[in-house]
Amino acid sequence: MMRFIQVTLTIAFLASPAAAQQSDDWQAREQAHYVACMAQVAQRPRAAFDDATAWEGLGGGHPARHCALAALMELGQYNEAAQGLEKLADEAHGDAAFKAKLLVQAARAWIAAEQPGQARAVADAALILSPDAPDVLQVRARALALLGAYWEAADDLSRVLYSDPKNVEALVLRGAAYRQLDASELALDDLNRALTLDPTNAEGLLERGNTHRLLGNKAAARADWRILIASAPDSEAARLAATNLHTLDSGVE
Repeated sequence: MMRFIQVTLTIAFLASPAAAQQSDDWQAREQAHYVACMAQVAQRPRAAFDDATAWEGLGGGHPARHCALAALMELGQYNEAAQGLEKLADEAHGDAAFKAKLLVQAARAWIAAEQPGQARAVADAALILSPDAPDVLQVRARALALLGAYWEAADDLSRVLYSDPKNVEALVLRGAAYRQLDASELALDDLNRALTLDPTNAEGLLERGNTHRLLGNKAAARADWRILIASAPDSEAARLAATNLHTLDSGVE
């Protein structure tokens, strides 16, 4: 499941003018409730949603709604989560960078909803608010790749890597974009760098295996996919790797 929750957003939510009028004790209680609600999202999303909904009815405001939207994401209600996060970004008080983070979360939800055009539009808006922010560029690159705009995706990722050459996610994404552009050697270079930094990165292993297969190195492709299946057996990447292995071993290319 794609994670997009950031508990560090608590302070920005509770720093709104309305909240500032409340006592420090009230703010501390609300922040503790928010942290507790978000903590249960991954393991008990239905319980988190019910808690957040009840809390919002009691005046929990934006923190309660954010927790509810996070739970909806975990429950697979991607369209509703994306729309809600966009609206929350429009309503929430805070600086431009904070609003951009909410829009990044909305873009990720649109990607999960298989709506890359919506994701790209939201990421474009976030980039206006927070130019050159790595998380914005990376989510836009994912959307661009899903739209088939691989060179544009690679350009966004190069901007990220210029300032952060050890960004594993950006290296993997750019490697995947290069593979789609038939630039397999460039792809392999990025993927090798990413997996040196994070040897069990699931997406990186899947992509490097794919690239090895394109380059005719079936043994290396098998090795990467087998490592992936062993290290992250329940992941979507492992499922795709298993399918690739079956195809390769059956001789059907």
